[in-house]
Amino acid sequence: MIKQLITGIGMFCLFFLTLAVSETSAQESTNLKEGKVSYITGENIYVRFASTEQIENGDTLFVQNENGLVPALLVNHRSSISCLCAVIGDHKFSVDDVIYSRLGNTPLQQIKEAQQQLPEQDVNEQVLTTVEQEKVASRIQEINGRLSMSSYSNFSDEGDDVHRFRYTLSAKATNLAQSKLSAETYISFTHKLNEWDVVKEDLNNALKVYSLALRYDINESATVWAGRKINPRIANVGAIDGLQFEYKFKNMFAGIVGGSRPDYQDYGYNLDLFEYGAYVGHSTKTENGFVQSSLAFFEQRNTGNVDRRFVYLQHTNSAIKNLTLFSSLELDLYKLENDEPTNTVSLTSLYLSARYRFSRRFSAFASYDNRKNVIYYETFRNYADEVLQQASRQGVRLRLNYRPVNGFIVGTSAGTRFRDADPRPTKTLNGFATWTKVPAINASLSVTANLMQTSYLDGQVYGARLSKDLVSGKLYTMLHYRWVDFQYVNTLTNLQQHIGEIDLSYQFNKKLYLSANYEATFQDQQLFNRVYLNLRIKF
Repeated sequence: MIKQLITGIGMFCLFFLTLAVSETSAQESTNLKEGKVSYITGENIYVRFASTEQIENGDTLFVQNENGLVPALLVNHRSSISCLCAVIGDHKFSVDDVIYSRLGNTPLQQIKEAQQQLPEQDVNEQVLTTVEQEKVASRIQEINGRLSMSSYSNFSDEGDDVHRFRYTLSAKATNLAQSKLSAETYISFTHKLNEWDVVKEDLNNALKVYSLALRYDINESATVWAGRKINPRIANVGAIDGLQFEYKFKNMFAGIVGGSRPDYQDYGYNLDLFEYGAYVGHSTKTENGFVQSSLAFFEQRNTGNVDRRFVYLQHTNSAIKNLTLFSSLELDLYKLENDEPTNTVSLTSLYLSARYRFSRRFSAFASYDNRKNVIYYETFRNYADEVLQQASRQGVRLRLNYRPVNGFIVGTSAGTRFRDADPRPTKTLNGFATWTKVPAINASLSVTANLMQTSYLDGQVYGARLSKDLVSGKLYTMLHYRWVDFQYVNTLTNLQQHIGEIDLSYQFNKKLYLSANYEATFQDQQLFNRVYLNLRIKF
């Protein structure tokens, strides 16, 4: 099996190289995700993408000039559709400038899809939503989307091979037939080889509808949504199946919501999980940025009984030059005591963050996170990355980024968390250094180090990643190596892994993109292999 796998990968690489040699024209690859500058405030640049999947904090964004792709922005923070960035060098930007992000250099395990509860609605996404909604778009029909087909396979010396197939459709249509009606959807279908009976037994195990909604613009101020949609004003509530109405007046906005929550087990429709609520807020532009606040009240039920009643508050602020603040909290107003309902106030979720840019080369970020854990309905993380994610998810964190010279970025972050149920606190210390253009080989090199102490292990993960365009605008490759050492404190066992990864991406044209990713994990004289193939078509 291993020989067959290696042979197959070799043929696949040869296929890529043959295509690269036969192609003489050079154009930008869809391993480049395209975005646009949507908002500029003080020293911060906000870039909006259709999706920030595979973009991570600390990544470099690029602009195109006569010399090709040039590093221009550093991602300080990202949300699901936008990035808050710091300028690299002396670049000047205007709204609607085109920005590029290199794809294909994100580890396979970081590819993840929708989640029941989103993290905080980040500052950049809040601003982008407000700014865009304040612009009255001409009623010109626009339809665009993406169809993706992928396979994900696990091989090992012990057998038990698993082959998983996934098909996704993401589409958005605005002003259908030049009307006030628009639509959006994001749907995925996943199944395993030779396990079609599982799909037939319960379709919701395979079919995930993350978004499926219609929007009607009553006028410039009033909008109504019908279907399943995550409202960016109240993102922490998650997806809502039902009706949502919002009205804007001057710097204020208000909305009402009624419907149900997705089923917590399979993300299907569940009318027993009824919920309703309302929200109000304001958004004001200032000389250096903006100030935005929102307040929401929600009641959620389960089979007719009150499940939860809470207030959600959110505030973003960049009125002070170089300083960006964000805060969100949830206060529960209801609980059962001895099977008797009581009206009480208790803090159940809190997130605070502050980012300050001391200069163009140095910035700092601090946060406190005491929110509920995120539920991922689809994830491809390996064990090492799952441990890292859990260790750094909550608690107090501090991150520093420094750019001593153009093209070279270093950063470090540290965090700690202690809960009453933990026998000892969780501590993390991470560092990275990225050289965006290594001389002679004209490639990007990044080295990372992660040290952690959790309630049950002491761990360290070191890695190096090299990425390069083999054929400019056509063929892109990435090599990644990591060494993992986990020492379990309650046992005498430990885990050591060598993880190697290679990624190849090829652009056929502006609408067709193919990538292949192979990851090998060596552990205790065992070899575990993972292969991820993806074909994406834009329309």
